[in-house]
Amino acid sequence: MAEIFPDPSPADLSRLRSGIRIMAMHDLRDADLAEEVAQESLTRLVQALREGRLQDPAHLGAFARAIARHVIVDTIRARQRQSETGTTEEPVSEEDSLGALVSAEQAARVRAALEQLSPGDREILRLSFFEGLTPQQVAGRVGEPSPRVRKRKERALERLRKVYLERSGHGTAVRPTQLREAQAAIARPGRSE
Repeated sequence: MAEIFPDPSPADLSRLRSGIRIMAMHDLRDADLAEEVAQESLTRLVQALREGRLQDPAHLGAFARAIARHVIVDTIRARQRQSETGTTEEPVSEEDSLGALVSAEQAARVRAALEQLSPGDREILRLSFFEGLTPQQVAGRVGEPSPRVRKRKERALERLRKVYLERSGHGTAVRPTQLREAQAAIARPGRSE
């Protein structure tokens, strides 16, 4: 029988929830559905952890993304069934459509900004934000001391912020939500390589 790991901390759940919402928003283009997917995914994650289905706690992020992918596919299939049977959903508002477009545009700018970073910096950011690893865990993966990893991560984020702002024409002023959105977009699978 698999070992049962403790429930993730609220900080872990918050980070996972943000990443899952981004994944869902990318595929579904609907903020409300993305939120529902995030909630359902986290519920399934906690249940799976309580049942001992996670083999290695170091792979919590990958395990959560796999669950989220299943929930997203289930949601897409449900939407397709609804459209085939003629049941109607609420129409997507212009505001939701604009939000999806802006999110996609921001994600594209972040991906372009990531390309300006060195492969090592991209790897540290990917491990930190996408995999959700601590600096100590990242240090173990890249073979560097954790204080150096922390400093490299800090500098990589600053370079990313500067390139992102240059590409988006915002100068040096940035809202905290923009930086969080840019950091969250880093977590997109396969986008930073």
